[in-house]
Amino acid sequence: MTQPVPIAETLASLTHLVHALDALEPSYFGRKLAQAGTARDYYDIVLELDYAANSKWLRDTGDERVHHILNDIGSLVDRIDGFFRIKLWPGSTAQNQSWTHAVLRAPGGKYAFRDDGSLEISLLDARLQGETLTVKRIWNHVCNYSGSLIDFEIRLDEQQIAEVRARLASLRSFPLPL
Repeated sequence: MTQPVPIAETLASLTHLVHALDALEPSYFGRKLAQAGTARDYYDIVLELDYAANSKWLRDTGDERVHHILNDIGSLVDRIDGFFRIKLWPGSTAQNQSWTHAVLRAPGGKYAFRDDGSLEISLLDARLQGETLTVKRIWNHVCNYSGSLIDFEIRLDEQQIAEVRARLASLRSFPLPL
């Protein structure tokens, strides 16, 4: 099981860095983050910020302070991603075949599995009922910065169920409503 992300501390650090960035290279991200009404809104803005932090728009400056802040933002986004996403690997050959069959039937499922054989799933867009996980958004090697919308169901084993339940429960610690 992955370690819990200290989300409140991470969000405070991100806010501080975005304000520092705005002082050097004005953008709309500080305002958008402050106005986010839900966890989904906040996370979508964070994904946009991460994309912009690696773009010419913010990187194309000679100010090393901006580059340093953007690098620090990238590290925090990795932590935030760890809070909102989960990677699941099939636990057996039979489960792998079952998942592959379920995923390939979904539109866009051809590219759902990552190169390491895992599925990287958005916890905000997943629902666990019994041993069935309904997945609506994933990240893979061919998607854009906000993930790919998809719709499939997979069955989990007991260990996977426990991890998904724990991670879904941790989402309740986010300071905005889900």
